Amino acid sequence: MNLLEQTLSHIRVKANVFHNGHYCGSWAVDTSGTQQMTFHLVTHGQCYVDVDGQRTQLEKGDAVFFPTDAKHMLCTAKAQTHHVNKSEASSMLEAMNEDSVALVCGYFEPQTPVFNSMSGYFPEVIILRRQQDTDSSTLIDLMTMEAIQSGQSSTALLDRYADCLFYLLLRDHLPDEQGLFAAFQHPKLSKAIALIYQDDLATISLLDMAGAAGMSRSAFAALFKDYVGKAPKEFLTQWRMARAFEWLSNDGISTYDAALRTGYENEASFAKAFKRVMGLGPGAARSQAR
Repeated sequence: MNLLEQTLSHIRVKANVFHNGHYCGSWAVDTSGTQQMTFHLVTHGQCYVDVDGQRTQLEKGDAVFFPTDAKHMLCTAKAQTHHVNKSEASSMLEAMNEDSVALVCGYFEPQTPVFNSMSGYFPEVIILRRQQDTDSSTLIDLMTMEAIQSGQSSTALLDRYADCLFYLLLRDHLPDEQGLFAAFQHPKLSKAIALIYQDDLATISLLDMAGAAGMSRSAFAALFKDYVGKAPKEFLTQWRMARAFEWLSNDGISTYDAALRTGYENEASFAKAFKRVMGLGPGAARSQAR
């Protein structure tokens, strides 16, 4: 299993489709502000996506994702800002004309903190063209058929299709020129990250990571931060806490066991680090999951 697949195996999201309908005339929709990764799929017609005043045309079968909840607007060519969220959509069961535009809109709700730690490496907007690859195109076709046939804002099947689309997006369409995903491809950094991804997180040190990369500590630390944007120790701590969250919430292990697994000598020091990184204490993480 490569590093990206290992990362995906720890990411859990729940897709929520909140809109499935079509618009006529001049309209504009802005669904940003959820603090979640939102997405829009064009299932009929064509429209534009506006980000910072730059408009890009979307065709039937295209999908657009906003991993960091960037301010955006989906609209017709002549729509102005005063049109935003003023028009009401019609059900997909109602007749559409040539100028109608149908949209499926939703967001991905993270179920584990690994997603949050990865989101900083996503671009502001990702546009997925239907004709770009077979896997995503097939899934988009299925979502389009389900959206049209159901005529509802959401169905259980539409949500699950959206789940799959999320993983295809991360697997096939993330930029790898810089950031963590570029480090996955680096011949030296990838070996260090592979060491971090092992389940035995208790004894890994900066020296171990540098040794895996075949570099001195200083050279490795500089190269790692240049690619990933974080010091190796910071990345290791975040990964340790993310895995600890999984162990606490999914496996129900004790705080003491989580501390030992992540290399802390006592519960107090682990709990302090866990709360600093995760924003809540170990006990709260266990209770929240229940």
